[in-house]
Amino acid sequence: MNILTFILGVPIRAVRTPVNLSADLEALPQLQAYYDKNIAPISRKYETQRVACLKAARKRLYLSFMIVLGLTLLTVIGYRSGVAYFPPLPLLALLGLGWWSFAPVRDFKQSVQQYVYPLMFKYFGDEFVYSREMRLDLNRLVAAKVLPHYDKVRFGDYIQGSYQGVDLIINELTLTKKVKVETQDNNRRRTVTRTHTLFHGLVVELNSHKAFTGHTVVLRDRGGLVNFVSDSYAGLTRVKLEDPQFEKEFDVFSTDQVESRYLLNTVFMERLQQLAKHFGGNVQCAFFRNKLMIFLPNRSIHFKMQSIFNGATFSAEFSQINREMKQLFAIIEILKLNQHTGL
Repeated sequence: MNILTFILGVPIRAVRTPVNLSADLEALPQLQAYYDKNIAPISRKYETQRVACLKAARKRLYLSFMIVLGLTLLTVIGYRSGVAYFPPLPLLALLGLGWWSFAPVRDFKQSVQQYVYPLMFKYFGDEFVYSREMRLDLNRLVAAKVLPHYDKVRFGDYIQGSYQGVDLIINELTLTKKVKVETQDNNRRRTVTRTHTLFHGLVVELNSHKAFTGHTVVLRDRGGLVNFVSDSYAGLTRVKLEDPQFEKEFDVFSTDQVESRYLLNTVFMERLQQLAKHFGGNVQCAFFRNKLMIFLPNRSIHFKMQSIFNGATFSAEFSQINREMKQLFAIIEILKLNQHTGL
């Protein structure tokens, strides 16, 4: 089923098909066992709810069409007869009733995110938490001096847990800023305000086996001219490191020259370069308040539901969550944060 067949009135039926998860052959048996025990039983209940919510949405949609059609006829009659009328009324009614029609679908998706998704994340450990309401401390993120100046912030999915003994928090973050730009229209220049996305990606906060009191940031290389004229950044002083290849890729600034070299030893620099390759080169980080904070721009976590027109087995969602989390766990594995000999 799709939106067209839904509108045309094709019968809505529950989907009861065998579930096939997607994962590495080595991990598949454990993933399947958890699904069969914890997710499959509630998926049957949610499939019944999915069918009910689609039927309710269709009834509302048909009623809305009739109301909008009636208002359109009244508007046409009013226009032709010279009686007072309000031309935008049918359009406003269409927008409002359209939002009302699909309220059952939104409620269903919200229920899945609130009750089913946290259960999926328990697969990685009982301490794992998934939430759309929780978020990292924005003041701490700003104080880490990696993010650009912004006007508006929006948080997304939040995951908290522990992997191989390393506590971690993952949070989607989007920063935007209004900028004025000049445009030319019909040979006339005018200034317009547009919203520019400064950062859209993930923030990963990890605990560290190494204690530190200073503040060190590792930024993507800002370009030769900027580096030539500036040996400081946001009150931090440039750190010269032993690895010329690392310095081609990153700029390092710190409040403590000695401590920064202790943190960014040769082994860790190699691992950070590996991590940058793993995520397509877009990695920046900060050692701040005894945490390692990693910023991954232009990366999202795809914990979104499948189409409401697909069966509520949650097999695709569970498989996708497993793939995404393995990618993020690679941060700990590549940097070897679980080893006391590492960071």
